[in-house]
Amino acid sequence: MNILPDYILLKPTLTLCMICLCLFGCSSVTPTQYQAAMQNGDEGYSHVQLSENQYRVVFKGNKNTDEEEATNFALLHAAELTSANGFNWFTIVDSDTDIETKDVTRVGPSTTKPMQGETTCGLLGCATPSSPNYAGGEVTTKQVKENIMSSLLITMGKGEPKTPLTVFDAQKLAQNLRPAH
Repeated sequence: MNILPDYILLKPTLTLCMICLCLFGCSSVTPTQYQAAMQNGDEGYSHVQLSENQYRVVFKGNKNTDEEEATNFALLHAAELTSANGFNWFTIVDSDTDIETKDVTRVGPSTTKPMQGETTCGLLGCATPSSPNYAGGEVTTKQVKENIMSSLLITMGKGEPKTPLTVFDAQKLAQNLRPAH
């Protein structure tokens, strides 16, 4: 025989379901897709023109974007930018991938343990005093990936390159990277 009302029995189940939904909801951030960054510092690709045929191309991804994907998106944008400006190929003068992290500090549960005092005896008997002894929780700090940024300094060109082994054909590269993304 159940003496508790039905709504009291449902509370633990509902609470557990809400906790699970919150935990799964927090971990479902998808990696940054190939998209233009709307503003400086936003996720996505962007570029800055440095000279007639030289650009800095950047792709910024979130914490779930891996390094290879960020680099591929920067290369894809470099290829599209090269073609859009009427060039056939580009070469990478400099490249850098930066993973930004933040420190996350967690404090474990604290405990209180009784601390035994010295036993003293008198006329009426013996007594052993005890007092609570606070033991703090363990403090741990770890670095967590916040976002990733892949940056390329490229020089664009037309016609036959002087050193064909160090250049990327813009159209072929875009064709190869586009279907995967």
